[in-house]
Amino acid sequence: MKGIDTLKFLFSLVVVWIHTGVGNLGGLTPWAVPFFFLVSGFFLFGKLFNEPDRSKQGNIVCSWSRKVLRLYLLWSLIFLPFAIIGFVQDQMGFAKSIATYLRNLLLVGENYLSWPLWYLLGMLWAGLIIWIAGKLKIPFWGLCALAALLYVTPYLLHLDSNELYLKVFKTTRNGFFTGFPFMVLGGLVRRILPPMKNWEADSWQQKTALTFRYLSTHIYLSHMIWGGLMILIWGFERSLLFWGLTCAISILTGLLIRLCNSCMEEPIAPSL
Repeated sequence: MKGIDTLKFLFSLVVVWIHTGVGNLGGLTPWAVPFFFLVSGFFLFGKLFNEPDRSKQGNIVCSWSRKVLRLYLLWSLIFLPFAIIGFVQDQMGFAKSIATYLRNLLLVGENYLSWPLWYLLGMLWAGLIIWIAGKLKIPFWGLCALAALLYVTPYLLHLDSNELYLKVFKTTRNGFFTGFPFMVLGGLVRRILPPMKNWEADSWQQKTALTFRYLSTHIYLSHMIWGGLMILIWGFERSLLFWGLTCAISILTGLLIRLCNSCMEEPIAPSL
């Protein structure tokens, strides 16, 4: 899937563009994170479509969700120092800081400078809906209808201006109204497309695609660490230079980590 992996890499740079506040990039920026949800749904539903057994489908969703949960908890821990800095700067009391952090951790997916993590939390909530739908034996087209309904709900109920809703969830950009609909859209794309053929695992195209896949994930999750450090230590202004440096450092660290991982892997013996 080298085309998808290349697009993920490019959209990860767009996400950096969003968080470094350079500009609107011709209206492309609102669709950057939804694209990642779409791709996640494309691959998850691809596995579900290939498994007719409902119980095994549930196991697939559970296994997938556990991997996402581990990532979310790990990266939330990595970004925790930034959250503490934010609460101190806002002069929040200890009890209010704890309550706000837990609210954001469970329902929002972001704290100070950890904006990328809402994607992981959104996938977790979307995965829960998909799992429940499987238990209720709701067909895929029922999921499509539910996804369409949830997507338009914030507009129909004007949730962006509802004070009670915003006090709890802070934003409508979450797993319910963004993550789940776009993951189901990815599943719909997968259902419509013809079966796909894989290429040889040792081909240069495959290796390049896997590198892009790794880098897109690394850039997406780590870029605000480097951007945040530049803001806190050097007081960087939001600019094209800020975006370029953040992208460059994220790509460099991603390549270094991937190189270290490759060196630690045992070589595979060639087939006779």
